[in-house]
Amino acid sequence: MPIVSIIIPAYNAEQFIAATLESALAQTLKDTEVIVIDDGSKDGTARVVQTFPTVRYVRQTNGGVSTARNHGAALAQGQFLAFLDSDDIWHPDKLRQQVQALEQHPDSVFCRTAFTHQHDDEERIRSGAERQDAPHRVTPDLLPSFLHPYFATSTVMVRKSAFDEAGGFDASLRIAEDVDFYLRVLAKHPKMIFMTEALVHKRTVEGSLGDDSASGYVQLLKVYDRFLAQHPQLRQVLGDDNIARAYHKLHLDLARSHLVNGEDKEARRAAWQATQHGPASASWVLIAKSLLPPELRRALGSQRH
Repeated sequence: MPIVSIIIPAYNAEQFIAATLESALAQTLKDTEVIVIDDGSKDGTARVVQTFPTVRYVRQTNGGVSTARNHGAALAQGQFLAFLDSDDIWHPDKLRQQVQALEQHPDSVFCRTAFTHQHDDEERIRSGAERQDAPHRVTPDLLPSFLHPYFATSTVMVRKSAFDEAGGFDASLRIAEDVDFYLRVLAKHPKMIFMTEALVHKRTVEGSLGDDSASGYVQLLKVYDRFLAQHPQLRQVLGDDNIARAYHKLHLDLARSHLVNGEDKEARRAAWQATQHGPASASWVLIAKSLLPPELRRALGSQRH
């Protein structure tokens, strides 16, 4: 049995998936399996993947990224699952370091790494060297993850037993499915390992689901509402003040996203909702910006650069 199962969901990934697979196969930890779930691609994804004979290629009817990840996990034989988006790149020593850290902390089920999205860092990540240690720190409780749950799925390794216990990703969610999954796992197993070295290059691809930030924050608010409703005992663990902090930030981020999109009315609504959870000063600034003529707003923005 492999130690780690690498699960790569792919949809119209012809342009980047070869480099992604090369980084998965170049790992210093060799006891792995690579599973690509093609989510009904209409381009040459299958042709590219099938040039890698050791990679298991499975095609499914288009059902979304969560369905693809869950399908891959159902086929996986490894003790650990590592998720890799079809346009991201791994450091060659990523999996070895994560397994070492998880073995050092057998009571932890979840490990993530730092990542970079700077274009100039891609080659540095791709050609990184093996090291003897696995630099990391441990977060013993849920609060830091609850306040800042933006881990990037390509950084995550989870014990398969914990994935199965949580029921995998929620396939009904188009976006924010990753945060929903992280919170559900960490609700039962809050001790998380964070690898402090950047071991993932996350490629910025125009038009990806992550680009739709306003819709993302709307969905995140729903995810948080459901999570707290399903885990009422965690309100006391997290504390009302910290829950309010999380909602305050989410509403402000939503307001900023609406402003960027030119959705001024929606921005004012989100900024006002933020005042129900925290200080009003940042909200009033956003509301004031939303009332400025677009030309003046652009002029003020250009002066800051």
